Amino acid sequence: QGFRLDCGALGSSLIAHTMAFSSTNPSPPKEGVDFETLPWNLNCPEDHSYIHLTTKGEWTSTHYDFDTDSGLLLNDDGKTMKKYSSNPLELNPATTSLNYGTTIWEGLKAFRRADGSITVFRPDMNYRRFARGAEAMCLPVPSFELFMRSIQHVIQANSHLVPPCGEGMKLYVRPMLLGSGQQLGLYPSQEFSLLFYVSPTGNYFSAKTSGLNLHLETKRSRAARGGTGNVKCSGNYAVALRPLMDAKVEGFDDNLFLELETYHEKDLSKAIIQELSAANIFVVLKNGEIVTPCLKRGTILPGVTRDSIVQLIHEYGKDDVLIDAMKESTGNSDITSVTITERDVCVGEFDNATEAFVTGTAAEVVPIAKVATGTQDEDSYSVEFQHGKNLPGGPITSKLLELLREIMTGKLASPALDGWTRDPYTSPSEFCKK
Repeated sequence: QGFRLDCGALGSSLIAHTMAFSSTNPSPPKEGVDFETLPWNLNCPEDHSYIHLTTKGEWTSTHYDFDTDSGLLLNDDGKTMKKYSSNPLELNPATTSLNYGTTIWEGLKAFRRADGSITVFRPDMNYRRFARGAEAMCLPVPSFELFMRSIQHVIQANSHLVPPCGEGMKLYVRPMLLGSGQQLGLYPSQEFSLLFYVSPTGNYFSAKTSGLNLHLETKRSRAARGGTGNVKCSGNYAVALRPLMDAKVEGFDDNLFLELETYHEKDLSKAIIQELSAANIFVVLKNGEIVTPCLKRGTILPGVTRDSIVQLIHEYGKDDVLIDAMKESTGNSDITSVTITERDVCVGEFDNATEAFVTGTAAEVVPIAKVATGTQDEDSYSVEFQHGKNLPGGPITSKLLELLREIMTGKLASPALDGWTRDPYTSPSEFCKK
């Protein structure tokens, strides 16, 4: 099976891409919408269009052919790109995903730059996680090109819902893959649905004035070894809901879950932390090291924002921009570099920290003000972070958020971080480039 470059075929492919794709400028933000105050929720559904593809086996070139930029995905007959408000998703009572939870999804964002252009942040990372999740849930893995072209297509169809350039505002894009066939038996679905829908959201911080108040969850587990804690499947969020509601009753914002097998009563300090209901955690230690729970246990989600922060620290850890922030955070003027370590992190390490923060698609980087047990817990523990009392947080937290947003908006560039942003109004071959 040797490699042969067919210039004729290559030329035909390039011509097909040019013919099938007509690059236009994105629509301006919809008038009459106060994008900045939109909550983290489904907003303006009457103005959305969403993508829905189905298959009874694998995803094929019938759904999308990258070489010719054609297929069911791009049909304009209203059967694939549907109006959200007038074409609801039809599911039967025996639908596999409803009965057995075979649903995975992703969350990514598109935002508008100062020049009016639209940018998508690291969708290739979302695909990698999506593909791993599909394998874990016995769902057919879509090709990289089908996934990426669908994101490009749905953003173009909803460009009027991309908020104007502004801090924290974005068009949230949610790809989903689920078993949509009907059956009673416990086995993989006979039909599958691939969907891409959107929602504009405002600034996550608009109604907040301080960092998070977190509850150490010592009784209930979000995920265990050998399970699906590292898969972005619906069940991972369902299991976190009851603990989340209980934590809010006691005045907490969220739970910080533990590796429960490492927790022993009256010895909470040695318990290993996991993550929040839907966010990863970082701890800034007084020695200039930043630590975050490692992925090797398979119990936490490999977040895209988590990975971005890890890469930013690697890239700028020896730069004054982070060193000065760490000196200010710790009060240690002898620090010469900022390091990031992915390892097991114990509860007791909060006592040796100057800052802590969480990362996620919604808020990007959020400071932690307090971590504590509740009234129903056997152990008593509490630690407060003065740097987390006010937004956007301490020197390290706020500087990492600033760097992240500068990368997103094109104000900051680095060869090591090349390819993090993609323009959905470039050609399909450029947008879908691996």
